[in-house]
Amino acid sequence: MIDVNAKKFIPLRDVNLNNLVKDKTIFCGGHFLLDNDYFYELNSGTIESFRYAVELYNVGLEKGMKVGLGVLINNIGQTCNQTACSILQNFDKSQFKLPEEYEEILDEFGLFKKDVEIFWEKHIRNRGKKELIKHANKHPNIVQLEKDYWLSDSGSYGKIILTRGNASDKYGTPACPLIMGALAMEQEKEGYENSVSFYYIGNENQINIPNHFVIEKGSVVARRFGADIDVKNIFLMKKKT
Repeated sequence: MIDVNAKKFIPLRDVNLNNLVKDKTIFCGGHFLLDNDYFYELNSGTIESFRYAVELYNVGLEKGMKVGLGVLINNIGQTCNQTACSILQNFDKSQFKLPEEYEEILDEFGLFKKDVEIFWEKHIRNRGKKELIKHANKHPNIVQLEKDYWLSDSGSYGKIILTRGNASDKYGTPACPLIMGALAMEQEKEGYENSVSFYYIGNENQINIPNHFVIEKGSVVARRFGADIDVKNIFLMKKKT
């Protein structure tokens, strides 16, 4: 079980992490941005977010539960925020290797690279676009303002941007909330009923996560698009000394 008090990085809000270990749950952590040279920038907080996911995944395995372990990797080409994202050109997944730091954590728990499912953000982005097209003309809370698509009636967030308009596509380019919503829908499609993701949001991780609110908005988008999966996003910060 996870001993939060023994860790250097702790959840932004109080949460009993061990209660999140349930059957049919996927645990994700270690999200980072990949560039054209297959370079990624990790830091201790990002690595620790992967460790959190591995620890809970391992607890689930020990209990005989159906659980999954995943990493969301941004191969789109730039960090997502409220606006749209460009595409990383000429990306070859076969050239990618899991970071050594992640492999070392897996080894500590007797796990292997094959135990990790990689969620490629470009694929998830395309999934989100298909969902928007499917719902755009019949969902009462999807509205088009000028060339952008928005989700209205989204509770405390107000309107949530889904796509930014562009000249070559009437539906525009997906923004981060739609992409994160599509991630939840992809995980539900794989048979998971719960999704628990860890993200480090310290200042030194701005290159990977400049705005964690768009991640939270993604779970709202998923629900409005009909997903039933229970999404928990756990944001980690450095423990105050």
